[in-house]
This record gives sequence, structure tokens and C-alpha cells, in this order.
Amino acid sequence: MASLIAVGDNTLDVYLDQNIEYPGGNALNVAVFAARLGARSAYLGCVGDDRHGQYLLDCLQQEAVDASRCRTLSGANGWACVDNVEGERVFLGSDPGVCRQLRLDADDLAYIGTFPLAHSSLYSGLEDQLAQVRQASGCLSFDFSDNWVEFDWQALIQHVDVAFFSAADLSTAQAIELANAMRAKGPAAVVITRGAQGALAVDAQGAREQPALPCAFVDSMGAGDGFIAAFLLAWQARHPLAECLAHGVDHAGQVCGWAGGFGHGRTVDSQRVQQLKHALNIQG
Repeated sequence: MASLIAVGDNTLDVYLDQNIEYPGGNALNVAVFAARLGARSAYLGCVGDDRHGQYLLDCLQQEAVDASRCRTLSGANGWACVDNVEGERVFLGSDPGVCRQLRLDADDLAYIGTFPLAHSSLYSGLEDQLAQVRQASGCLSFDFSDNWVEFDWQALIQHVDVAFFSAADLSTAQAIELANAMRAKGPAAVVITRGAQGALAVDAQGAREQPALPCAFVDSMGAGDGFIAAFLLAWQARHPLAECLAHGVDHAGQVCGWAGGFGHGRTVDSQRVQQLKHALNIQG
């Protein structure tokens, strides 16, 4: 049975144009999508001791994701506010709350070691612990997102087996060049997701490309995370790189078919809306 553990970030994606919020965050989303795809899945991260943190834990339970090692810390849960611009979600601002305060202990690392694959992300605050996660699991996947240059990515990538980058603005030739350059830093495989252009990847056998597939589009939130989960499960099952890409692109299209990363939307009360707008310095 395929299995993975996602370690790191979570958030609540608040759609200010609709007054609805959805559970999200790269690591948390990957754990949920892996469970939906039939894998044994766990999530290890920090949530706030407020109703928002509890809501995330409730959603994980409903999705059959093991969150038994999650920390509930004193403080607010993280949030990210988004708006709708011509059908695409645009991030307005965020606050990580307690999300990046995870400090792994020996029991955590032993638990991570029961999974053959661990996944984390650039927004998880685990820079100093990534080597331990890799050592515990034996295989580490990592999402560098689209702004890796703002981080010390060269120190991180040396611990990564499967690296994901988002670069929708690159041509095919530029994306292959980026993938090859990043693979030279250590990963066995490097994947470049390119939004509506699909995705490509490079491993020891060379480069493969997979165009995007037609889908019933509702919302792009979480599509990249859905791609990662499906790709990783296929990669764990030792499918060829082209098949891994096909699985990833197909599932990303499915994720675009509903609102929020993986659903579970709930109405945001007016007080929270005003608090968030104040934090973002938005009038009205």
C-alpha cells in the first residue's frame, strides 16, 4: 500500500470575495489528496489553539488522514486571504500563525520513519530540520513553489529526492533547462509545474512533458498540490516518469473541479472578515 507523510504548513484560505474559508496549505493538502487516492496518509504540523486550528484537525479526521502527532500550540492558526480575479485566485496576504513553530523530537522522527516518503514545502519553517526528516524517511519530496529564489534554496535542495517547482511563465526549453540545473544539485527527479501548460520533469532517463488536460474548471486552488500527491504515489509505485506526470496532471484537473483546495468550505463571520481586512489594510 502506498503511503506518505506530509510535514509542515497548513492554513485557512479565506475567500474574501465570498466570505468563505477552506482548509489548505501545501503539506496539509498533499496529505489529504494522498488519502483520497487510497494511500496511507499522515500530516504532522502545528495548528492554533483556536476554533480554526480545531477545524483543520476535524477536516483531517473526516478525510482519514492521521493527525495524531500534530501539535496544538497557544496562538492563532495561520490564514491566507485570496480574491477572485478573472477566475484565478490571487493571494492578498497571509499570516502563518503558529504554523512554522514545529520542532521535531525523537518520537516524531521515529514516526516519520514508518513512512517510505515524506513531503514538505518552502513555507513550513523546517529549514534547519529538513536533513533530519530526509534521514528519518529515507526519501524526501519538497515543493519549492514559485518564489524559491527568496529562500536559501541551495541549502535545502541537497536534502531533496523529488523537487517540485512552479514556473508557468517559462517556455518548454527554459523549464527543461531549469529542471536540469536543479537536478544537478542532488534530486533524483525535478518536476516543473506550468499551470495551463501542464508539467514536465527530468530524471536520470531524461526529460518528459505532459500537456494539461481538459477539465471542468471551478477553482485552481490546490491544483498543484493535487498534482504533487498523484505524481508522488505513482513515483513511489515506480511508474515511468511519463506516467507519473500523466497521473499528476489528471488529478490536478480534478482538483480544479471544486471550490477550495479540497472542499470543506465554511462561512466566515463578519467580525473575522473585518479583522482580516484590517490586517491587510483593506478598506470596507
